[in-house]
Amino acid sequence: MGAYTQHLLAPLVVTCNFSPAKGYSATFDIVDEAAAPMVSQTDSAHKVVYTRLGNQLRMAGTAEISGYSRALNTIRCENMTRLARELFPSALDFGNVRYWSGLRPTTPSNVPLIGRTRIQNLYLNTGHGTLGWTMGVGSGRALADLISGRQPEPDFPFLG
Repeated sequence: MGAYTQHLLAPLVVTCNFSPAKGYSATFDIVDEAAAPMVSQTDSAHKVVYTRLGNQLRMAGTAEISGYSRALNTIRCENMTRLARELFPSALDFGNVRYWSGLRPTTPSNVPLIGRTRIQNLYLNTGHGTLGWTMGVGSGRALADLISGRQPEPDFPFLG
């Protein structure tokens, strides 16, 4: 249910405290294979990640708290292209950039909401913010353990 979890739970009077954070990506066609990264990379200094998708490179990063709007902020998009041009000046087609935005459920503490709600057989696994893909497998495993009555590892502040 992602960023819309709280809307879907509202009629059930189940609350979950998070806000949508808008994440951006820019996808470029690769024009020089040798000058583009071959594997996914996290660039901590610039707070972005790069992923090779066949003959394309996707750059993703930034988070914006702006409600449920997925409208693209031109300045953020241009900043991503500027950074890509600095890092990979001969590798990418900068004239044909495709921008995208999506909403991520983000809790104020950055700790996801995982576990049983007050409604029998209704569990949550949401609120991972920018780390949804990173924590997805572990969160799914922990939730499967909880549903099966096993003690999940590691110890975590699970709901319920």
